Amino acid sequence: MSRTRVPDSLSDADFSCDSGGDATRHLPSASSPMRQSPTTRSIALLFLVWLGSGELGCLSAFPTADSAPAGPTDSWAGRQSECRPRFPSQDGWYGGDAAYSVPLPLGGGRVSLWLFGDSFVERPERPGQRAYPFVHNTIGLSRCDAKGNWTLDTFWRRDRSGTPRAFFVPDAEADWVRSAKQEADPLAYYWPFGGFIVHDTLFVGLLRVVHSLPRGLFNLPFRLAGMDLARIENFRDDPMDWRIQLSTFSDNRQAFPGSAFALTASHLHAFAFFDRGDGHAPRMLSRIDLEALEDWRPDLSDALEYLAIDRRWRAGFEPDDALIVMRDDASEMSVHFDSESQTWIATYSPLERANSTPAATPVLVRSAPDLAGPWSEPEEIFTIPETNPGPLGDVDENLFCYAAKAHPQFSSQTELVITYVCNLFANQPEETFEILERLRTNTNLYRPRSVPITITVPTTVHSDRKSNSTSD
Repeated sequence: MSRTRVPDSLSDADFSCDSGGDATRHLPSASSPMRQSPTTRSIALLFLVWLGSGELGCLSAFPTADSAPAGPTDSWAGRQSECRPRFPSQDGWYGGDAAYSVPLPLGGGRVSLWLFGDSFVERPERPGQRAYPFVHNTIGLSRCDAKGNWTLDTFWRRDRSGTPRAFFVPDAEADWVRSAKQEADPLAYYWPFGGFIVHDTLFVGLLRVVHSLPRGLFNLPFRLAGMDLARIENFRDDPMDWRIQLSTFSDNRQAFPGSAFALTASHLHAFAFFDRGDGHAPRMLSRIDLEALEDWRPDLSDALEYLAIDRRWRAGFEPDDALIVMRDDASEMSVHFDSESQTWIATYSPLERANSTPAATPVLVRSAPDLAGPWSEPEEIFTIPETNPGPLGDVDENLFCYAAKAHPQFSSQTELVITYVCNLFANQPEETFEILERLRTNTNLYRPRSVPITITVPTTVHSDRKSNSTSD
């Protein structure tokens, strides 16, 4: 465990990206025409694993998805707007990606859980600096007081020898872990993919990852093996004392329900991204009745429903029969309800790595009157400056940025706070060790960066679920 605290005297610029000036952005309405987003890659976390271990058509009679939000999804928006998230290297935590956040009912709504993927943490043999290998996940608890003072405590585990270990660890006797050991080696682990509070219990989505022969566009030696849910009833205790119960959420290996979670009055909705080995990650929508989450059980997959091509909710989880609600490519995103416009807002960044001339990476948003859609086409609200060529020269050809998400508890009516992560990728195998060392020593890379984006939210309420336009 590490307790990372940011002194009040440190400015936002010390640990956050400067957007280069605030531009007013209009969040899209479901009926507004948007430009098409660029073709993108599917999994935003690929590089670190390598190194560290239906058209919608005419939408008549579109189904409802219980559009009224429930719990902290809406009521905690803006509760921590005095603070801007910061993620310094301190007390043994030196960076991580993903950066999903979950507002917790602690400290008057001023505490948030942060979920990080592969992370640099201090290792006994190399104190005070980044070192390999990564641990595959860590967590943080941030606190924001009314004066804007921000603190962050970070947590991971250690074995008896003091070697760092991930915070969330699979059950060694789980079928998917045992199968991975038989097929390859003991490398089976989790990446955290969002969380939520329901029935006064914390749930965290955990993406299963196992070793494999090199595959996909990046030729990387892993594959995804399903999604689990971690259940934590005593989340008010010190995280090192959490009692974590694991349940299978889905063992499907074609699509993974956890790209983003959203609560409504009766259901948990889980956007699922595809990973079919073709470099694309469109999203489908699944859901589970909240009553199914009231008590722990080892397998929740039989309670899932999915939105089918015929726009009806059907029992099970069948990617081949699912409606594609967002056709562009993103494995991670955030989805939150904006009470001002009465719309759902999805925020994400496509991962684009053209081999010769990398394009500037946008942060995109879509809006919808209902989680089932129709979703507007993507609109760019921000260009990640590290990927945008400026007067100082060209963008680093090994750089890519990803994992953009909105954090409504830190946002206000005029500013949307987002985070993203920048990383390095080896274009050629012979670059690997050089890139590893650059990533280890450049502490400006591979940590979440927060940016407040000035926005104008659409005021039109999308009450009409019928559309004559085609959404992607």
